[in-house]
Amino acid sequence: MMRINLLPPEILEKRRAERRIIYVAIAAVLIFAVLGVVWVFSYMRVDAKQQDLDVRLQEIQATQAKADMLAVFEQKEQDLQARKAIAEAALAGRKNWAKLFDELSLVMPTDIWITSMAWGQESGLGVEGFALDSGTDSPDYGHKTIAKLLVRLADLDGLFDVWLSNSVKTSYLEDPVIQFSATAQVGSSLDASATPSTSTTP
Repeated sequence: MMRINLLPPEILEKRRAERRIIYVAIAAVLIFAVLGVVWVFSYMRVDAKQQDLDVRLQEIQATQAKADMLAVFEQKEQDLQARKAIAEAALAGRKNWAKLFDELSLVMPTDIWITSMAWGQESGLGVEGFALDSGTDSPDYGHKTIAKLLVRLADLDGLFDVWLSNSVKTSYLEDPVIQFSATAQVGSSLDASATPSTSTTP
């Protein structure tokens, strides 16, 4: 059985063109649909990456804030070290006389009094004073007291080479006394920049 199409050729061509347009439209819709799905998926991935980036930036900011706080303490420590170095340089060679006088007051016998003290870089520490004496003592009481003082001075950490320079009998306000003078070298433990230490003297 044969089919005979009596339509003019231009109408047949028009119908074929209409069918092609429909196919093209369907293909375009499918392409746009695929592109839309791809765009939505890409947008979701970009949004997730952006959120992760925001979290990382917040962590970096928090870490930087902590680092800035620690930097302040580090700077303060450096300032303290610099001030300590300046103070030690300024105190180098100076003697802690307050410490020496405090120790002398602890070891000084009650029947001796000091009239003068002098210190020189070469001569060391010079001490002059009086010790109570009694003409009836044998041996002389005053010399025993001076000897006790010299032993106690030699036991101090800050003094060494303690020597009795002079010791003579005399009177003070009509009372018998022994006038004496002694010398000692001052050690480095009395430097003002030395680390403070505690000691007990018997």
